[in-house]
Amino acid sequence: MRNHDLDMINRYAGQPLYRQLSNVLETRLAQQAQPGDKLPSEAELSQEFEVNRLTVRRALDELNQRGLIETVRGKGSFVATPRMRYDMSAGRDASFTRTMLQSGHRVGIRVLSSEVVEMADLREQLHTRGALFVCRTLRLVDDEPWSVSTTSIPTERFPQLARDWAGDTSLFDYLHDTYGVRMRRASRTFVASLAEPAEAEHLMIRVGAAILEMRGLNVDLDGLPIAAVRHRFRGDHVQFTVDLK
Repeated sequence: MRNHDLDMINRYAGQPLYRQLSNVLETRLAQQAQPGDKLPSEAELSQEFEVNRLTVRRALDELNQRGLIETVRGKGSFVATPRMRYDMSAGRDASFTRTMLQSGHRVGIRVLSSEVVEMADLREQLHTRGALFVCRTLRLVDDEPWSVSTTSIPTERFPQLARDWAGDTSLFDYLHDTYGVRMRRASRTFVASLAEPAEAEHLMIRVGAAILEMRGLNVDLDGLPIAAVRHRFRGDHVQFTVDLK
C-alpha cells in the first residue's frame, strides 16, 4: 500500500473498513484518473490494500452508487463521466434541449414511437376532451444517451403536431415556431426507479440500474396546460439544481 493511501486510511479511522477504502479510492480517482479509465480488479485492490474481496466489493458498490464509477459485468469498473448539472430553476424555459445547448453541449433527439390515443386519465390534467399526441423519445447529450421521455399533448389545441413534427427539432421549439406558444414548468415530481429492459437497451445501461424519473406538467405563459411529461434519466449522468430564491 502506498504511504499516501495509508495516511488517508488513518484519517478515516473509526469508519467501517469498506467506507475507508471507498474514500481512499475516491481521492485517488480525483487526483489521478480520467473518465473511462479502468480500475484495478477486485483481486488487485484486495492485495494492494490487504483487505478481503468482500470489503473491496462493498467499497466499489458505494462508489458506483455515488456515480463515481461504472461497473460492467465481465469487464470491470471504470471511472464514470461526471454528472452534468441540469438547472430547473423557476423562470427558465421548459426545454431540456435549450438548457443543454446553452451550457455548450450537443443534443440529439431520436423518436422511438408516436401515436394519437385516447387517454382519459390525462384529459382532465390537460383540460381537453379530445385525443392526445403521445411520443416517446430518446435524448442524447454529447452523443451519450441521457433519457427516455414520454410527452402527451392535446391534439385539440395543436392539430398539426402529429402530422408535422418529425423529431428533427425539440417539441419546445416546434410549438414556439409553429403556434407561438412558449412552455414553462408548472410542476415536477421526482421518483427513484430502476431501469426496465427496453429503456435499459436504449440508455445503454444494465437492467435494474438507477433511474431518476421526473414527471410534470408544462403550461403556457397564461398558465394553460400544454404537455404532461415523463422523463426517465440515467441516474449516473444527471444532477438537478433548483434555485429556491
